[in-house]
Amino acid sequence: MARQRISAWQIGAWVADPTDDSLTRGSESLKLEPRMMRLLLRLAESPGEVITQEQLLNEVWSGVVVGSASVYQSISQLRKMLGDTGASPSYIETVARKGYRLIAPVSRIAAVDSSPASPGPPPPAPAAALRSDHIRLRWVLGLTAVAAFALVAAIRLWVRPRADAGPQSIAVLPFIDMTVEKTEQAFCDGVSEEVSNWLAQIPTLRVVSRTSASAFRNKDTDVREIGRQLGTTLVLEGSLRKSGSTSRVSVQLIDTRDGYDVWSASFDSALSNVIEVQEQIARAVASNLELRVTDQTTERLADRRSNSARAYSLYLIARHHQQQRTKTDNERAIELYRQAIDADPNFSLAQVALAYAYLNQRYFNDRPIESIAQDAAPLLASAARNTPKLADLYVARGALETELKQKDAAVRDLQRALELNPNSRDAAAELGFYNLVGGDPKLALAFYTQAAALDPLDYYLRAQRCVALTDLGEFDAASAACEGARALEPGAAWALSASSALEEARGHISEALNWNAAAIARSSEVQELYLDRGRWLMTLNLPDRARESYTAAVGGTDLVSANARLVWLDLVTLYAQGGAALVQKRIAATHWDASGDPDVLFELADVELIAGDAGGARVLVDRALASPDLKPDDLASPWQARVGYSYLLIAAAARQATGNVTGANEHLTQLNALLERLIASGMNRYGVFVLQAQAAALRGDGNAAMLALQRAAKIGWRDIWLAEHEPYFQQLRGRPDFRALLDRIRAQNGTESKKLDVSPKKGP
Repeated sequence: MARQRISAWQIGAWVADPTDDSLTRGSESLKLEPRMMRLLLRLAESPGEVITQEQLLNEVWSGVVVGSASVYQSISQLRKMLGDTGASPSYIETVARKGYRLIAPVSRIAAVDSSPASPGPPPPAPAAALRSDHIRLRWVLGLTAVAAFALVAAIRLWVRPRADAGPQSIAVLPFIDMTVEKTEQAFCDGVSEEVSNWLAQIPTLRVVSRTSASAFRNKDTDVREIGRQLGTTLVLEGSLRKSGSTSRVSVQLIDTRDGYDVWSASFDSALSNVIEVQEQIARAVASNLELRVTDQTTERLADRRSNSARAYSLYLIARHHQQQRTKTDNERAIELYRQAIDADPNFSLAQVALAYAYLNQRYFNDRPIESIAQDAAPLLASAARNTPKLADLYVARGALETELKQKDAAVRDLQRALELNPNSRDAAAELGFYNLVGGDPKLALAFYTQAAALDPLDYYLRAQRCVALTDLGEFDAASAACEGARALEPGAAWALSASSALEEARGHISEALNWNAAAIARSSEVQELYLDRGRWLMTLNLPDRARESYTAAVGGTDLVSANARLVWLDLVTLYAQGGAALVQKRIAATHWDASGDPDVLFELADVELIAGDAGGARVLVDRALASPDLKPDDLASPWQARVGYSYLLIAAAARQATGNVTGANEHLTQLNALLERLIASGMNRYGVFVLQAQAAALRGDGNAAMLALQRAAKIGWRDIWLAEHEPYFQQLRGRPDFRALLDRIRAQNGTESKKLDVSPKKGP
């Protein structure tokens, strides 16, 4: 039976004729290899649609055992023959980790053929699925080594760089799971991250962090656009597949400036012997590609290995969970890291990662840092003995030291991490956090900006930049940073929490409560979120609703866990509801006044001052100051002072009210020195000016107090409930300008309250 035959195709300016495998454009004629013609026509059959590598392998290379590298190389050659060499593709577009699509106009030139239609080749049989989890664990370690060394080789092999080439930068995109079962994506993610980490050991190569590279998972984005968004000149794509007793890793290095393939290859290894053969494969790759690895790089790569395939596989899965940044995933990561260390007690990477996961419990579980240190410090000490040049070690140890207020040690370790690995996004981010909690928002912003250059699409870094910009009083820029963080990860609790803190800092209490409610909906187990909510509801003089926040924070029990500020919220809301008698009854029932925790004692003292018991407050302050657990940075905390709270102020007020004027003045002098340092560092949050006003009022300088308080109100201070109940502004309460200021803010707060849903037990 006669059928229509496609004798030629018009593809852009070219005519492709499969009868003689020719490609013509005007007087210009090229001869294509038959398989190259089949590749071009397969793309032409579905113009504008993405054709995956797997489809092309099955349909164009049917019956031939090849890997993804053959597709990469053929596409690259075909593009060059078509003259598709511009900055933007005009014929074939590479869609990262997806495949390719023909974007040029396509039309068919038909003829009639009387020959019978011949059936196409049968589809290939699916690769046999591996049924053993034990085997699965054994092949991952080898694939990571192969992929990392192969990419290093590729970069070194690129000996003819473009004339306009600058410093090289690369992003490793998430490897594709091409196994039959499609159950290995967590492994692929771990392998991708470790390949990126291995490449980061090359000082002359800037490596974009895994978080930003992962943003392009399952997205049809051209590599040029990926390069633009990440600021990289190269991307690495890869895939993992297995068949029977063999595994294969295929990698492709692409220039993001023109979309051309720079280099590609596939590597096979036997599953049964992968641990032993991984070094042989790496050396073979290095030899064939004339790769020269320095002793320093070799040593750093060795520090990242484990002698146990099972330990390494568990580590990869744990990394996948830890990167999700949720309480549940963090706990799962801890469990897997422990199993990895059981399998290899000297596996430094797992020890360091487990220590970091414990640190995450400070936020997710509200776990005391002293308790965390007991678990984390031995792990870090072991890693330091085994791998003293592992940059990850110094990042985790510096983070722990930051939380422990060991400032000199923290800075030393974090700077050492950057020396060992200039690509360490985590080291730069931790230095940002160190300076943020240390009261230097300008320096914090600089380090967060450095970290963001290595991880430009990480929502967390944008949220942290939002916090630093909020501290600097640059609210518009902070709003843009928070908006960017929410856009990158709409459900991230920290992005929502940073947004709520920004709005509260500039006096938009109802908006702050809205973002806070969204954060709680995402992470209902985080007590700090309920504490913020309770404080802000008290600002609006809604003690009943603030009380609900306390109850939600402690889960309906009387247990406060480790958050001493919740003691304050509990007692202040009770005071607002029933006065001093209710506060004393609660303290007697809980025995909080018997605590040896200086934080709890200071919180109790502040409430006693509100309740009018200066003598009781003085006893609690003296006990807190004498506590061996009180650290100087807790007494003069920059992090607390930025939001208008200081133990120095509580101590000064308690001592002044009980006749110890000299002791009070000493504390006020310390407080003023702290505030001056913060202001000199660029701090422009209302909290520092409220503290200035309170300190001036305690000294009896009403004019200075009013100037500072008016400045605070202009920025965003709205907390008149405390202004009317704490003793710090007692000297100002007879002044008309003080009363006028409170009346104006009270009216503003009334407007904010009307924006809320005031029905019981509901969020705004």
